[in-house]
Amino acid sequence: MRKLGLTVLLFLFLFPTIVHGEQGAAVDDLTLTPENYEKWLQLAEQKDKEQEELMKERINILSNPEGEFYTINVTINMQEKGYWCGPASARQSLSFHKSKSESSILLPSQQTLASKIGTTTDGSSTTGIANALNSYKDTYSLDSLYVAADISNLSNPLYTFETRIKNDLKNQTNAPILLVETQYLTYYKGKQLRYYVTVSGYSYEKATGKKMIRIVDPNYDTNYYGTHWEALGSTTENGVFRAVYNADLNGSNMAMAY
Repeated sequence: MRKLGLTVLLFLFLFPTIVHGEQGAAVDDLTLTPENYEKWLQLAEQKDKEQEELMKERINILSNPEGEFYTINVTINMQEKGYWCGPASARQSLSFHKSKSESSILLPSQQTLASKIGTTTDGSSTTGIANALNSYKDTYSLDSLYVAADISNLSNPLYTFETRIKNDLKNQTNAPILLVETQYLTYYKGKQLRYYVTVSGYSYEKATGKKMIRIVDPNYDTNYYGTHWEALGSTTENGVFRAVYNADLNGSNMAMAY
């Protein structure tokens, strides 16, 4: 399986300013055996194909000469511990499903979600987050199960990343969770963390070509906490995609749960 070996040592050498207690996303996912990785890969391929077919059916309805704009209702939830951005982001995603389903059942605590995810002081894994969210399928009437997936191994990672987010938001199915390296997000002003955030919006302005993603950041530091519109970016231009793409390259922990 790719991205193993000296990943952790290389990561620490390249990004020495990351503080251990603030690293809410694990570098490597120790549960990812070749068999488990193949299982998630197949689930992602199946979901991508299903979403592509659904969008083909709806393309005429969704066409807009001015561009595209999609948002979902996600309630921000500040993380309660320095390494609990995973549980906090998961709780944010569940807030969307609770609202959509009009369920009267209270959201699980961050402590409960941390236990379900398997969060440690080294952070959370994306597969753990996906599994935890899926355990609430019946509780909050999830229309689509969450899938943990990479992007850096794809033939067209930017297109697939953007499409996954757009489809979840257009179809009002899931609130995607992203593993990011924060130095590529403008509002972090160069601060380097491996971190989880939730997606709640997408915007494409056809006249200018500008593409933006709205992320909900549960950081306990009020300098970063909040809802932020960030550029989509690319592999060379800062923005959400670059933050996720590089986080994916620098460890075996998967890049997104969508």
